[in-house]
Amino acid sequence: MFRLEGLSRLIWESVPAGAAAPFGVITALGSATFLLLALSLLYWLDERRSTAAVVSYALIALAVVVGLKAALALPRPPEAVRLIALHADPYGFPSGHAVAAVVVYGGLVTVRDRLDDRRAVTGVAVVVALVGLSRVVLGMHYVGDVVVGTALGLALLAVCVRLVGDDPTRGFALAALLSVPALAVTGLGAEALLAFGGSLGGVLGGLRLDGLAELQSRFHGVVLTAVGVPFVFLTDALADGLVEPVLVVLAYTLLVAGILRLPALVHRLPLDAVRRASKPR
Repeated sequence: MFRLEGLSRLIWESVPAGAAAPFGVITALGSATFLLLALSLLYWLDERRSTAAVVSYALIALAVVVGLKAALALPRPPEAVRLIALHADPYGFPSGHAVAAVVVYGGLVTVRDRLDDRRAVTGVAVVVALVGLSRVVLGMHYVGDVVVGTALGLALLAVCVRLVGDDPTRGFALAALLSVPALAVTGLGAEALLAFGGSLGGVLGGLRLDGLAELQSRFHGVVLTAVGVPFVFLTDALADGLVEPVLVVLAYTLLVAGILRLPALVHRLPLDAVRRASKPR
């Protein structure tokens, strides 16, 4: 009853034909792959310390949600109502997408001191609501899963702001600690390995984070993006294809550490000389 199955059925019965495509795009806004790429771009091209802190928030939330879902072991809605395929994670309570949307988008607004900006706060609220609705429409969650996920996301965000603030090193260390029980409860599940490996990568990659040079030019940003985006996709695909847990952890450690250290590597390249040489005389 607390999952609001009746209200969920009303929504499923009202879903028009062809809803899978638009709501599939909306639901991606709360997916791990999209959020990782979006945070990576923000980190490379904008504010690094605050964005890295939000990455740690996301890993903290992932560790908590993965462990909680496995411990409760409440199933998703029946396959008959799903509009998209279920690739992994048979458990549906609470909604991980709802938690992630609140923690990441809400975290960006909070850490960047934008809570007084009505447009920013309203934008976050709209995105969170749409992501949550998409999970129900697509048949991946009951309404109650999304409601509880949103509430849990708000609670986790408050804890992260209180305990971590804008200190990514502390956040990554906390995420690594919280990943240990998640690994135990899930039996070394894929998402728990992501939380643990990503946290270790954050701890390693976040060393001397304040010493990183700021973005030097748009050209540097183009190079960072051109190198970084393929790195994220290829390393993430590598991790997905591995079976041995130790190797999966190492791959995710490399992924997050690489994202954090990439600006330092690109900064060492003679890009200004290359740019000058490429200009017509």
